[in-house]
Amino acid sequence: MTHATVVLASRSPRTVARRWARSHSLRRHWDRLRLVAFVLAVFVTGASLWLWPQIVPHIVLAPWVVLAALFLPVRDLLFVYAIATVFLLGPVVGLVDTGPKTELAFLGVVALMGTMYVLAESRARLGIIGLTGESMLVDLRERLEGSSRIPDLPAGWRAELAIRSAHGEAFAGDFLVTALSEDNRLLEVVLVDVSGKGRQAGSRSLHLSGALSGLLGSVPPADFLSAANSYLVRQRWEEGFATAVHLAVDLHTGAYAVGRAGHPPSALFRQGSGAWEVDITPSGPVLGILSDVRYERAHGVLGPGDALLIYSDGVIENPGRDLADGVDRMLGVAARAVVRDALAVADEVVSAAPSGMSDDRAAFVLRRT
Repeated sequence: MTHATVVLASRSPRTVARRWARSHSLRRHWDRLRLVAFVLAVFVTGASLWLWPQIVPHIVLAPWVVLAALFLPVRDLLFVYAIATVFLLGPVVGLVDTGPKTELAFLGVVALMGTMYVLAESRARLGIIGLTGESMLVDLRERLEGSSRIPDLPAGWRAELAIRSAHGEAFAGDFLVTALSEDNRLLEVVLVDVSGKGRQAGSRSLHLSGALSGLLGSVPPADFLSAANSYLVRQRWEEGFATAVHLAVDLHTGAYAVGRAGHPPSALFRQGSGAWEVDITPSGPVLGILSDVRYERAHGVLGPGDALLIYSDGVIENPGRDLADGVDRMLGVAARAVVRDALAVADEVVSAAPSGMSDDRAAFVLRRT
C-alpha cells in the first residue's frame, strides 16, 4: 500500500509541473550558455583581427558566422552578427590598418552573414535548430514519400505514380495517400495539392497527409472530401487551403467514383475507342475555405484495357495559355504512352508538363489489364 501511494504521488499534477518547469529552466540556461559561448568566440576572434590585422584575415570570422546560424535562434543570431559586424567595420573605416582588399573581404563576410541569416529564418519556420535538423528533414521527406506508397494490387490491376517538386526541392506541395481494404477489394486514392510550392508547402503536406491517411478507410468514400474539408476548416491555417481529387475503385467489378475539390478533372481512357475522355462532373470548392460542403462524384466502370488518370494543376498549367491547351497536351502524351503500353505513363505525363521545374507536378494512373 505504501509503495502504491508513492507511485501515485510521483505522478501528481504538482510533481509533473515541477518536472516540466525544471526541464524548461535547463533548456533556457542551455540557450543562454550557447549564446554566451558564441559571443565570446566572436569577441576573441574579432579582437585578434584588430590586434594583429596583418596576420589575421577577415575570413576567421566565417566559421562562427556559419555555426551561429545553425545553433542559435534568429533573435540571438542577430545579436552575434551585430558584434561581428562591429569588428569587421573597424578595418573598413580606418580604425585598424590592414592593407589592401579590406573592403572586398568585408563584403564577402557580410554576404555570408546575409545568406546564413536567410537560411536560419527558413530553418526556424520549420522548427529546426542544429545539425540534427538536416536528418530530421530527410526523415520527414521519407515519411511523406511513405504515405504516397502504392499498395500491392490484385492481379489484373496496375498503378503508377510520379511526383516532381518545384525546382527539385526536397518537399513537394503535391502528395498522394492510398488505402486498400483488408479484403483487397476497395482501393481509395486521394491526390492533394496544398497551397504553396516546394519546401514552403512541405510541412503542410506532411501534416495533411497524416490526417488524410487516418480518414481514408475510416469514413465512407462518398463522405471523404466533406470530412477532409471539415478538418482543414478547423485548422484555420493562413492560406491553408488545398485542392484534392478522391478516387474509390471496386477492384472486383471495376466500378469507380471520383470526387473533386477545386482540382483539375480526371481523365478516362477507353480501350474500345482508344481515346481519353475528360470528366465533366462539376468540382466542389477547394478544401479549407467553406464549411458544410457536399461534393458531387462521377461514376463509371473500368473495363479490361481501360485507364484512369488524376493529376495536379502543375501538369497542365502554362503561363499565358489556356488550361484547356494544357489538358489537350497532357492527354496527347498519355494517349501515345498507353498505345505503346508504356510502363511509366504517369512519369511521361509529368515529364512533359509545360510548367517545367517551376511548379510541383503529380500524376497517378490506374490501369485494368
